[in-house]
Amino acid sequence: LAVMAFLFFRQHSLIYHPRPYFFHAGQVLPNGAVAVDYRLPFGSQTAFYISRTTPTPKRLWIAFCGNGSLALDWTVILRGYPRNADSFLLVDYPGYGKNSGYAGIASTRATADGALHALAEKLGVPENQLPLAVIGHSLGAAVALDFAARHAVQRVVLIAPFTNLRAEAATVVGRPLSRLLIENYDNNENLQKTFARSPAVKVAIFHGSNDRLIPCRFGRQLADQFPAVSYHEVANADHVSVLDLARKQIIEWMTQGR
Repeated sequence: LAVMAFLFFRQHSLIYHPRPYFFHAGQVLPNGAVAVDYRLPFGSQTAFYISRTTPTPKRLWIAFCGNGSLALDWTVILRGYPRNADSFLLVDYPGYGKNSGYAGIASTRATADGALHALAEKLGVPENQLPLAVIGHSLGAAVALDFAARHAVQRVVLIAPFTNLRAEAATVVGRPLSRLLIENYDNNENLQKTFARSPAVKVAIFHGSNDRLIPCRFGRQLADQFPAVSYHEVANADHVSVLDLARKQIIEWMTQGR
């Protein structure tokens, strides 16, 4: 009972690992990057916009990091991305980076939607005229799919995704205790919604063969259920090293067919 009580009341801290920037974010922004500040009912938020060549992007990639990472980590992961007309909106979760609030499905959804709205206003472009794509790693893959299920998107990149958060919890604490989970990101359901909303969307999954945190069988299961998904298993990569070992392959997929 003590273990069950601990897991129930501490589950938020087991899922989300918020941390701040230990430096002024403006000091490390790459060339062409700007902060996008906006407010939500639970406080001030800051996302980061990286524009490559044109004022209005030909494709806007919205990036969501893993639960222990920050939005600006994508500037390292995507280093070497070709200088084309793609742009990037890097989104931190509530309580992460410079953001106020408390991360959860609803508040994270509000933060992502708010970042897009703030950027559209900054660019002077209606939201529905921005060609959207999403990329996410681990928990960020679930946040990316939650976004894609509610917005028209052209492309989706999922790195080390689970099928649903309850199934992932079962691999960590066992199936009986996983039933205590209050919030459950369901990637199966959101992939179905994504294809229904955007029938021509292109989806790719990259998963490390040695991933012990979120086993690659989860990525394969998602791909098996949705034949239109392109599945790429990365040999000898674990949950973190997949970002580096598959970097070139991921970028090639993101930029193909332009």
